[in-house]
Amino acid sequence: MAVENLQDLANEIVLNGISINAIEYVYIALVAFVSSALGTYGSSFLKKQGEEKSLQVSFNDVIQRLNKTTKLTEEIKSEVGRSSMEHQIKFAKLHEKRIDIIEGLYHRLEKMEQEGRDFIYNSSPLHEINDQFKDAQTSIDDFISYSKLNKFWLDKELFDEIEKIALSIDRVVHGAAFTSGGNIHDKEAMKKAMEQRKICVDKIAKDIPIAKSILVENIRRTLDPNEN
Repeated sequence: MAVENLQDLANEIVLNGISINAIEYVYIALVAFVSSALGTYGSSFLKKQGEEKSLQVSFNDVIQRLNKTTKLTEEIKSEVGRSSMEHQIKFAKLHEKRIDIIEGLYHRLEKMEQEGRDFIYNSSPLHEINDQFKDAQTSIDDFISYSKLNKFWLDKELFDEIEKIALSIDRVVHGAAFTSGGNIHDKEAMKKAMEQRKICVDKIAKDIPIAKSILVENIRRTLDPNEN
C-alpha cells in the first residue's frame, strides 16, 4: 500500500472518532514508509532483474552467433585447405604423368635414331635394303603410335619439337633406303645416290644430335617445378 493511502487511512480513523495515540500513528506512518520503500526497491529490483535477464539473453545470442561464425570460418578454412590439397595432388599426378609421357617419347626417339643410324651406316647404293631397315621402320611406327595416343599430355610447343626430330629421322632413313640397290652401271644415278646418302649420314650424325641436345634442355625446363 502506498504511503498516501496509509496516511489517508490514518486520517479517516481519526475523523471517525477512533482515537489512536502518537505511537500508533507513527507506527502506521512507519509501516507506510517501509511499504513504500519495499515497493520502490521491489520495482527497481524487478526492473534490474529484467534488464540483466535481457542483457544475458543478448549476451548468449552474441555468443551463439560468434560460435556459428567461428564454426563457419573453420569450415571454410578446412574446405579451402582441402581444395588446395586436392589441387596439389592433381598437379602432382599430372606432372608425374607428363614425365612418363616425355620419357616414353624420348626413349622412342632415341631408339629411332639408333636404329636409323645402324641402317644408314650399313646401307649402300650398291646393296639392297637389309633387315636393319625393318628394325628402323618398326621403331618409327612405334613412335608414331605412341605419340598419337599421348601428345595431348604435353605442351604443343614441346611436342612439336620432339615430332620435328622424329620426322627428320624418318626422312633420312627412307632417303637412305631409296638410294639402296641402285644400278651400278648407271654412273649418274650412282653419283646422285651417293650424294643423297652423304646428306642422310650428315643429318643422322650431326643435325639430329644437335636438335636433341636442344630438346633435352627444353625438357629439363618443362620438368622443373620452379618453371611451372
